[in-house]
Amino acid sequence: RTMGILPSWAWLLLPVCQALVVPREVTGQVGQVISFKCWYPRGYEGYNKYWCRGTSRDSCSKVVETAGWEVPQHHGRVSIQDKHIFCVVLLTLKNLSEEDAGSYWCGVDRAGWDLMAPVTVRVVPG
Repeated sequence: RTMGILPSWAWLLLPVCQALVVPREVTGQVGQVISFKCWYPRGYEGYNKYWCRGTSRDSCSKVVETAGWEVPQHHGRVSIQDKHIFCVVLLTLKNLSEEDAGSYWCGVDRAGWDLMAPVTVRVVPG
């Protein structure tokens, strides 16, 4: 029995719809495009998702947000897209620069206490 090649969307099925899950660290080269994913729990599909930047959840400032829709939202070189069916938010950062390195957070807006998880972006010379 051989293992079949997974379809290109199979990565979406990994930690699907159970908890807020992000990669701990993402590395890209100067000038490149990097993308990373944030999975969120089922039931939060219609909530606003965002990426913010800062060392702590209290001091982070929003970079881009979804406004609760699946339509990609852009802010400069950064874009965000929510795929409700897979409970995943995709963040894309174009034309990476050394200034982009640092701490980012994937967040889900909710009353009281947002769901948030940190991602470290590392940038290496091109």
